[in-house]
Amino acid sequence: MKKAFFALIALACLVTVWPLTAAQAFEIVTREMMETEVVTEVDLIKNVDNFIILFDTSGSANQMVPGRTVTKIQAAKTFLKERNAWLPELGYRAGLYEYTNNMTLSGTFKEIYGMQTYDRYRFIAAIDQLPEKGQGPTMLQAGLHGLRKVVAGLSGKTAVIMFTDGTATVTRGPKRPLQIVQEIAKDNDICFYLISSAVEAVDKQLMEALSSVNACSRVVPMQLFLDNPHYLGGALFTVKTSSYERLKPTTQVVGIIAEDILFDFDSSVINSDYNQKLDMLGDYLEKNMDAYVVADGFSDSAGDEEYNLWLSERRAASVKDYLVNHFSVDGDRIVTLWYGALNPVADNTTDEGRQRNRRVEIAVGGVN
Repeated sequence: MKKAFFALIALACLVTVWPLTAAQAFEIVTREMMETEVVTEVDLIKNVDNFIILFDTSGSANQMVPGRTVTKIQAAKTFLKERNAWLPELGYRAGLYEYTNNMTLSGTFKEIYGMQTYDRYRFIAAIDQLPEKGQGPTMLQAGLHGLRKVVAGLSGKTAVIMFTDGTATVTRGPKRPLQIVQEIAKDNDICFYLISSAVEAVDKQLMEALSSVNACSRVVPMQLFLDNPHYLGGALFTVKTSSYERLKPTTQVVGIIAEDILFDFDSSVINSDYNQKLDMLGDYLEKNMDAYVVADGFSDSAGDEEYNLWLSERRAASVKDYLVNHFSVDGDRIVTLWYGALNPVADNTTDEGRQRNRRVEIAVGGVN
């Protein structure tokens, strides 16, 4: 899917094809420079074939989101409605299910939008059917047992977006949440995105254990997930761009030029050559509190897919750690995403190409 939008970069990008120096690697584009208006074609590439949303409707979902005057269940429903408005239709198959919505220990798993081709208007109608008040015990097992049946007939890669507070009512039977997730991950090409509102330490530990079943699964705190739409977008698609340029004079801060950070083979250690770039970025974030960073980690194609996902995650985390540890920058302002060998920018059959693919791409948002 392609669409046009306008971005602004410096004239230097138009008049030279030489690589950026360390000093140029991060540059604030101001009004004192010539400004380039860029008409950009955006190609959206889907990362998964299917996505499934598991919606917690238990009584504990009536608790308030910390720091907000809205309950967890209301916040989650509002978020889904807002994100559905711009989610691209890339041929996904999608499903929406709620779990634990009664007062019995058996729990429930209710189909709201059974697995089918994603349609924006039918999906919003399904979201409207979700309750705004939860009831009954938290039955994490009910959601996972139901999920097992849904994914059994799917082909391709699947993202499971599960809203949960990490609590699970203990019932008779041998299956526990971790065991169920391990079995599902073993039999299916699947990534779990656990949108966690866990408060107790034991519940947070369970979330971390569930996310450790494979390299692409992760825990995202609910507050952070609500504040950063990139988490949902990054789970479902990536963006590839091409553009043409035209000039106009300006004397205003209009954007950021950020060069990719490249890594050595099998390494997530930031080369000291990039310290100056990151120091400039950190200084900018300290002075501009509305700005935030999206750091996308990648690897070359050598090695195991699971390991490359883990390595690309560590590369993105290294950039985040550098900015948080060296500057007064809240970690919530650094969104890290990782894709392994997905979307290479160069030929993986050459040393030079693989070097360019071992990278972290930096995008700066909230630029004033």
